[in-house]
This record gives sequence, structure tokens and C-alpha cells, in this order.
Amino acid sequence: MKYLLDSGMGDELQQRGFEVPDWKTSIWSVSALIKSPNAVVEIHKDNIKAGCDVIITNNYYVTPNILRREGIESEFKNLTRLAIDLAEESRQGFPEVLIAGSFPPIETNFRPDLTPSNDVLDDYYSNLGSFIQQNVDLIICETMGSIREGINAAKNALEFSDHVWLSWTNKGVSGDTLPSGEKLKDAITEANQLDIECQLINCCAADIATNTIGTLKKAKNFGIYANSRKLKEQKSIQDLGETVDIDVNHYANTLPISAEEYAKEAKIWIDEGAYVVGGCCTTRPEHIKRIADELKQ
Repeated sequence: MKYLLDSGMGDELQQRGFEVPDWKTSIWSVSALIKSPNAVVEIHKDNIKAGCDVIITNNYYVTPNILRREGIESEFKNLTRLAIDLAEESRQGFPEVLIAGSFPPIETNFRPDLTPSNDVLDDYYSNLGSFIQQNVDLIICETMGSIREGINAAKNALEFSDHVWLSWTNKGVSGDTLPSGEKLKDAITEANQLDIECQLINCCAADIATNTIGTLKKAKNFGIYANSRKLKEQKSIQDLGETVDIDVNHYANTLPISAEEYAKEAKIWIDEGAYVVGGCCTTRPEHIKRIADELKQ
């Protein structure tokens, strides 16, 4: 393994008592950029102290479409720049730590049906790239729920960085299907046509992520940063259907796991040759420390 990513931001803010608005209807972790920027810095720093090599900028929900929910779409550039400034402040004294600039979906998580035209995506990602290119070490296209948006994000990211990671997400309990209904294997194959450093899976239960390794290995390099959850016993898993709310689909069939259990799952990813490992929703700096400690053994 080459890189250890940080843990999730939104859930960690909630764990620390900060207000985090709903992610489906409001601006989620963007609120901390506006109201509690010092909290963002502290979480970045705690992840660095835990042993991560890479911190991701907290601009995941800083998109014009999301900001429009609160009438602040004009702050797209300013909030993006602030997220980068906070990451740079956090790594002072740790020059070896890299900053990954986030290229998030333009719309709500797990809703590729809301994704606008390629022209709109091009405009969004090219603007985002111009805001961050001078101040990040790499770009990570995160939680991509359709091949079209993932490829568009990665192509635009490559205009601004030689180091681009592309992370897909999935739905259901098998791990092999994107929220769009497309197959993960087809997404990997198409993205292999681009000069991408690494393809990953994120924002699903840890053991579901493990199930995707065979497919992920078809990429040049692969990585995983999952949620701190695992599938329920098979007899308790419900068939929620194709059109079920993805948030329900992600959580109704899974249970939370401890940092220790998460680190054991991450050990599997590392042993299988993962290039990048880290944490997404419901992971905390403690999870990253557990993985870092595991790597020292």
C-alpha cells in the first residue's frame, strides 16, 4: 500500500456536536466551512496525527447545484478556496502529507438521475479545477454514481493534475452495481482508457467493498475507503428493490462496526494489494490510527 487516506468529515462533525444540515435537502458538511472552519482544521489535524498520508479537502458538497439550496451558489469559488486553505493550514509542520482536491458529483449523493448535461458538467469541473489546481497534490473524483459523470470528472481533472484518482460508489448488497444501474466492471473498463493513477470504491459497507476487489483489480491501481459498517446476517437482509432510496439501501441492510473491526477489513484490502486505503462515512480518526498501527506490525 502506498497511501493512507483520512476519515470522513460530515459524520465526524456531527460526532463532535456541530450542526450538519441534511445531505439530501441542504448543504451538509459545507455548513462547517461557514460556521465552524476551525472544526474542519481540527479534524484534518487529528487524521494527520492518526497517521494518514493524504487529507481530502472539505469541498465535497460545494457545488453550484447544492449551494443553490441555500441561495449561496455565488459562493462556489470562495468556499472551494476556503476548503483548500483549511487543508493547507492543517498540514503545516507535516510537509509530507498530501492534499487531495475533491471533485464531487454535481448533484445529491447517489442520484445520477439528477446529473445535468455533459456541457454543464464540463463547465462545473473546469471551473472547479481552475480553483484548486495550484494548491493540491492530486485530485480525487469521489462517489461517482454513473459512468458518464465519473468519466467526465476524470477527463476534466486530468486537465489540471497528473495525479487523478477516480472513486466509484455502488448500491445494494453485492457491490457490483453503480447507483445508475451500470456495472462496476464496465465503469472500471471505460476508465482504464484514461491515464488515471488509481480507481477506488467508497461510501459502502466495508465488507461490500471487500467483495469488489476482484473487479477493482482490473484497474491500474485500486483503493478502498468504505463506511464503518458491515452487512447483516444473510437471513436478515431485505430485498429492497431497484428503486429504493439509496440512503436506505446503504444502511437498512448493514450494521455499524468498531474501528478495530474496520481495520481488520482494511488489512484484507492491503494484503490484496490496495494502493490506497482510508475511511468514508462513519469512520473517525481512530479508524485511521488503527490501520496505521496495523501497518507498523
